[in-house]
Amino acid sequence: MNKRPHAVIERIKNADHGFWLGVTFFALVIVFIAYLGHKMTQKLMNAQDMPVSTLQIIGTRPYSSDLEIHKALRELANNESFFSLNVNQVQKTIENIDWIKRAAVRRQWPNGLVIHVTDQVPVAYWNDEHLLNEGGEVFTAPQDRIKQWLPHFSGPNTISKTVLTGYQALWPLLQSEGLTLSEIVLTPRQSWQVTLGNGSKLVLGRGNDVIRNMRIERFLKVYKHVLPDVNDIDYVDLRYDAGFAVNWKKQSGEHAKNEQG
Repeated sequence: MNKRPHAVIERIKNADHGFWLGVTFFALVIVFIAYLGHKMTQKLMNAQDMPVSTLQIIGTRPYSSDLEIHKALRELANNESFFSLNVNQVQKTIENIDWIKRAAVRRQWPNGLVIHVTDQVPVAYWNDEHLLNEGGEVFTAPQDRIKQWLPHFSGPNTISKTVLTGYQALWPLLQSEGLTLSEIVLTPRQSWQVTLGNGSKLVLGRGNDVIRNMRIERFLKVYKHVLPDVNDIDYVDLRYDAGFAVNWKKQSGEHAKNEQG
Protein backbone atom coordinates (compact mmCIF):
# COMPACT_ATOMS: atom_id res chain seq x y z
CA MET A 1 0.00 0.00 0.00
CA ASN A 2 2.85 2.43 0.73
CA LYS A 3 4.92 1.59 -2.40
CA ARG A 4 2.53 3.05 -5.01
CA PRO A 5 2.78 6.74 -3.94
CA HIS A 6 6.56 6.43 -3.71
CA ALA A 7 6.80 5.03 -7.28
CA VAL A 8 4.66 7.86 -8.62
CA ILE A 9 6.94 10.43 -7.02
CA GLU A 10 10.00 8.77 -8.58
CA ARG A 11 8.44 8.87 -12.04
CA ILE A 12 7.65 12.56 -11.60
CA LYS A 13 11.23 13.30 -10.55
CA ASN A 14 12.60 11.38 -13.53
CA ALA A 15 10.28 13.26 -15.88
CA ASP A 16 11.37 16.62 -14.47
CA HIS A 17 15.03 15.64 -14.79
CA GLY A 18 14.55 14.61 -18.42
CA PHE A 19 12.71 17.86 -19.19
CA TRP A 20 15.48 20.03 -17.83
CA LEU A 21 18.10 17.97 -19.63
CA GLY A 22 16.20 18.65 -22.87
CA VAL A 23 15.97 22.35 -22.10
CA THR A 24 19.67 22.50 -21.32
CA PHE A 25 20.56 20.66 -24.54
CA PHE A 26 18.31 22.97 -26.59
CA ALA A 27 19.88 26.03 -24.99
CA LEU A 28 23.37 24.71 -25.77
CA VAL A 29 22.36 24.13 -29.39
CA ILE A 30 21.04 27.72 -29.64
CA VAL A 31 24.25 29.10 -28.14
CA PHE A 32 26.34 27.00 -30.53
CA ILE A 33 24.33 28.17 -33.55
CA ALA A 34 24.63 31.79 -32.40
CA TYR A 35 28.36 31.34 -31.98
CA LEU A 36 28.70 29.86 -35.47
CA GLY A 37 26.55 32.70 -36.86
CA HIS A 38 28.73 35.27 -35.15
CA LYS A 39 31.92 33.73 -36.48
CA MET A 40 30.45 33.47 -39.97
CA THR A 41 29.35 37.10 -39.86
CA GLN A 42 32.82 38.15 -38.77
CA LYS A 43 34.30 36.24 -41.68
CA LEU A 44 31.86 37.71 -44.22
CA MET A 45 32.46 41.24 -42.96
CA ASN A 46 36.24 40.88 -42.89
CA ALA A 47 37.89 42.68 -45.78
CA GLN A 48 40.74 40.15 -45.77
CA ASP A 49 38.47 37.10 -45.98
CA MET A 50 35.87 38.47 -48.43
CA PRO A 51 37.58 41.31 -50.32
CA VAL A 52 36.15 43.30 -53.21
CA SER A 53 38.63 42.18 -55.84
CA THR A 54 36.98 43.05 -59.16
CA LEU A 55 35.64 46.38 -60.37
CA GLN A 56 33.77 46.77 -63.65
CA ILE A 57 33.24 50.36 -64.83
CA ILE A 58 30.83 50.98 -67.68
CA GLY A 59 29.11 53.97 -69.28
CA THR A 60 29.94 56.78 -71.68
CA ARG A 61 32.85 58.65 -70.13
CA PRO A 62 34.63 61.10 -72.42
CA TYR A 63 36.11 63.05 -69.49
CA SER A 64 36.50 60.88 -66.36
CA SER A 65 39.00 58.01 -66.09
CA ASP A 66 39.15 54.56 -64.51
CA LEU A 67 42.22 55.61 -62.56
CA GLU A 68 40.31 58.39 -60.79
CA ILE A 69 37.57 55.97 -59.75
CA HIS A 70 40.04 53.33 -58.53
CA LYS A 71 41.86 55.94 -56.45
CA ALA A 72 38.63 57.24 -54.93
CA LEU A 73 37.53 53.74 -53.91
CA ARG A 74 40.91 52.44 -52.73
CA GLU A 75 40.34 53.15 -49.02
CA LEU A 76 36.82 51.68 -49.06
CA ALA A 77 38.01 48.55 -50.85
CA ASN A 78 40.83 48.04 -48.34
CA ASN A 79 38.64 48.45 -45.26
CA GLU A 80 35.36 46.85 -46.32
CA SER A 81 34.39 43.37 -47.47
CA PHE A 82 32.08 42.42 -50.31
CA PHE A 83 29.18 42.23 -47.83
CA SER A 84 29.99 45.17 -45.55
CA LEU A 85 30.58 47.66 -48.35
CA ASN A 86 27.86 50.33 -48.45
CA VAL A 87 26.90 50.80 -52.12
CA ASN A 88 25.29 54.17 -51.34
CA GLN A 89 28.58 55.40 -49.92
CA VAL A 90 30.39 54.10 -52.99
CA GLN A 91 27.93 56.01 -55.20
CA LYS A 92 28.43 59.27 -53.30
CA THR A 93 32.21 58.86 -53.39
CA ILE A 94 32.21 58.41 -57.16
CA GLU A 95 29.80 61.29 -57.78
CA ASN A 96 32.21 63.60 -55.90
CA ILE A 97 34.83 63.03 -58.62
CA ASP A 98 35.25 65.92 -61.06
CA TRP A 99 33.47 65.37 -64.38
CA ILE A 100 31.20 62.60 -63.05
CA LYS A 101 27.52 63.53 -62.91
CA ARG A 102 25.87 60.25 -61.85
CA ALA A 103 26.87 56.76 -60.75
CA ALA A 104 24.87 53.58 -60.20
CA VAL A 105 26.50 50.80 -58.15
CA ARG A 106 25.56 47.15 -57.66
CA ARG A 107 27.30 44.09 -56.21
CA GLN A 108 28.29 41.24 -58.50
CA TRP A 109 28.75 37.86 -56.83
CA PRO A 110 31.13 36.65 -55.55
CA ASN A 111 33.56 39.54 -55.07
CA GLY A 112 32.92 42.38 -57.48
CA LEU A 113 31.21 45.69 -58.10
CA VAL A 114 29.64 46.95 -61.31
CA ILE A 115 29.60 50.74 -61.60
CA HIS A 116 27.72 52.62 -64.33
CA VAL A 117 29.11 56.13 -64.69
CA THR A 118 27.68 59.11 -66.56
CA ASP A 119 29.96 62.08 -67.22
CA GLN A 120 28.93 65.69 -67.28
CA VAL A 121 28.23 67.11 -70.74
CA PRO A 122 29.62 70.66 -70.93
CA VAL A 123 27.81 73.07 -73.23
CA ALA A 124 29.48 76.34 -72.22
CA TYR A 125 32.10 77.96 -70.04
CA TRP A 126 30.51 79.73 -67.10
CA ASN A 127 32.14 82.82 -65.56
CA ASP A 128 35.46 81.52 -66.94
CA GLU A 129 36.28 79.30 -63.94
CA HIS A 130 33.25 77.01 -64.16
CA LEU A 131 31.22 75.08 -66.72
CA LEU A 132 27.58 74.65 -67.63
CA ASN A 133 26.02 71.27 -68.44
CA GLU A 134 23.13 70.49 -70.77
CA GLY A 135 20.66 71.01 -67.93
CA GLY A 136 21.90 74.53 -67.22
CA GLU A 137 23.64 73.44 -64.01
CA VAL A 138 26.95 74.99 -62.97
CA PHE A 139 29.79 72.59 -62.16
CA THR A 140 33.55 72.71 -61.77
CA ALA A 141 35.99 70.35 -63.48
CA PRO A 142 39.42 70.48 -65.16
CA GLN A 143 38.88 72.41 -68.38
CA ASP A 144 41.99 71.07 -70.11
CA ARG A 145 40.05 67.91 -70.99
CA ILE A 146 37.66 69.84 -73.22
CA LYS A 147 38.63 69.44 -76.85
CA GLN A 148 35.61 70.98 -78.58
CA TRP A 149 34.72 74.66 -78.95
CA LEU A 150 32.30 76.02 -76.35
CA PRO A 151 30.69 79.47 -75.97
CA HIS A 152 31.34 81.62 -72.91
CA PHE A 153 28.49 82.65 -70.61
CA SER A 154 28.65 85.08 -67.69
CA GLY A 155 26.09 85.86 -65.03
CA PRO A 156 24.89 85.05 -61.51
CA ASN A 157 24.70 81.31 -60.79
CA THR A 158 21.01 81.62 -59.94
CA ILE A 159 20.11 82.36 -63.56
CA SER A 160 22.38 79.91 -65.37
CA LYS A 161 19.41 77.96 -66.75
CA THR A 162 17.89 81.19 -68.07
CA VAL A 163 21.09 81.98 -69.95
CA LEU A 164 21.21 78.53 -71.52
CA THR A 165 17.56 78.74 -72.58
CA GLY A 166 18.20 82.15 -74.16
CA TYR A 167 21.24 80.85 -75.99
CA GLN A 168 19.26 77.92 -77.39
CA ALA A 169 16.64 80.36 -78.68
CA LEU A 170 19.13 82.81 -80.21
CA TRP A 171 21.53 80.34 -81.82
CA PRO A 172 19.29 79.14 -84.70
CA LEU A 173 18.30 82.73 -85.56
CA LEU A 174 21.91 83.78 -85.97
CA GLN A 175 22.96 80.55 -87.62
CA SER A 176 20.32 80.99 -90.31
CA GLU A 177 22.18 84.14 -91.41
CA GLY A 178 25.64 82.57 -91.24
CA LEU A 179 26.48 84.15 -87.88
CA THR A 180 27.68 82.43 -84.71
CA LEU A 181 27.31 83.34 -81.05
CA SER A 182 30.46 83.11 -78.96
CA GLU A 183 29.53 84.85 -75.70
CA ILE A 184 26.56 85.89 -73.58
CA VAL A 185 26.82 88.29 -70.65
CA LEU A 186 23.80 88.62 -68.37
CA THR A 187 23.97 91.23 -65.61
CA PRO A 188 22.31 90.80 -62.18
CA ARG A 189 19.51 93.03 -63.53
CA GLN A 190 19.17 90.54 -66.40
CA SER A 191 20.33 92.87 -69.14
CA TRP A 192 21.59 90.82 -72.09
CA GLN A 193 24.63 91.34 -74.29
CA VAL A 194 25.78 88.78 -76.85
CA THR A 195 29.03 88.63 -78.80
CA LEU A 196 29.14 87.22 -82.30
CA GLY A 197 31.86 84.96 -83.61
CA ASN A 198 33.49 87.92 -85.39
CA GLY A 199 33.72 89.91 -82.14
CA SER A 200 30.80 92.28 -82.76
CA LYS A 201 28.47 92.80 -79.80
CA LEU A 202 24.69 92.99 -79.77
CA VAL A 203 23.18 94.84 -76.81
CA LEU A 204 19.71 93.36 -76.25
CA GLY A 205 18.87 94.87 -72.87
CA ARG A 206 16.21 93.42 -70.61
CA GLY A 207 13.23 91.35 -71.63
CA ASN A 208 12.01 87.80 -72.09
CA ASP A 209 12.82 85.36 -74.91
CA VAL A 210 10.13 86.81 -77.17
CA ILE A 211 11.42 90.38 -76.85
CA ARG A 212 15.05 89.35 -77.39
CA ASN A 213 14.19 87.27 -80.42
CA MET A 214 12.15 90.12 -81.94
CA ARG A 215 15.10 92.49 -81.54
CA ILE A 216 17.51 90.00 -83.11
CA GLU A 217 15.13 89.28 -85.99
CA ARG A 218 14.68 92.99 -86.68
CA PHE A 219 18.46 93.40 -86.88
CA LEU A 220 18.96 90.32 -89.08
CA LYS A 221 16.36 91.48 -91.60
CA VAL A 222 18.29 94.60 -92.51
CA TYR A 223 21.91 94.25 -91.47
CA LYS A 224 23.07 92.77 -94.80
CA HIS A 225 21.42 95.58 -96.71
CA VAL A 226 22.31 98.66 -94.66
CA LEU A 227 25.62 97.70 -93.01
CA PRO A 228 28.64 97.61 -95.31
CA ASP A 229 30.60 94.98 -93.37
CA VAL A 230 29.36 93.34 -90.21
CA ASN A 231 32.95 92.51 -89.28
CA ASP A 232 33.65 96.23 -88.80
CA ILE A 233 30.92 96.63 -86.17
CA ASP A 234 31.99 97.21 -82.57
CA TYR A 235 28.50 96.90 -81.12
CA VAL A 236 24.85 97.28 -82.08
CA ASP A 237 22.37 98.65 -79.55
CA LEU A 238 19.04 96.91 -80.18
CA ARG A 239 17.15 98.38 -77.24
CA TYR A 240 15.28 100.86 -79.43
CA ASP A 241 11.59 100.24 -80.14
CA ALA A 242 11.86 100.74 -83.89
CA GLY A 243 15.49 100.49 -84.91
CA PHE A 244 19.05 100.13 -83.65
CA ALA A 245 22.24 102.12 -83.22
CA VAL A 246 25.57 100.95 -84.64
CA ASN A 247 28.97 101.75 -83.19
CA TRP A 248 31.87 100.96 -85.53
CA LYS A 249 35.29 99.67 -84.63
CA LYS A 250 38.12 102.20 -84.52
CA GLN A 251 39.22 103.39 -87.90
CA SER A 252 41.82 106.16 -88.30
CA GLY A 253 41.59 106.90 -84.58
CA GLU A 254 37.87 107.67 -84.59
CA HIS A 255 34.61 106.00 -83.70
CA ALA A 256 31.58 106.44 -85.89
CA LYS A 257 28.01 105.94 -84.75
CA ASN A 258 25.07 105.47 -87.06
CA GLU A 259 21.44 105.06 -86.20
CA GLN A 260 19.24 102.85 -88.33
CA GLY A 261 15.47 102.87 -88.09
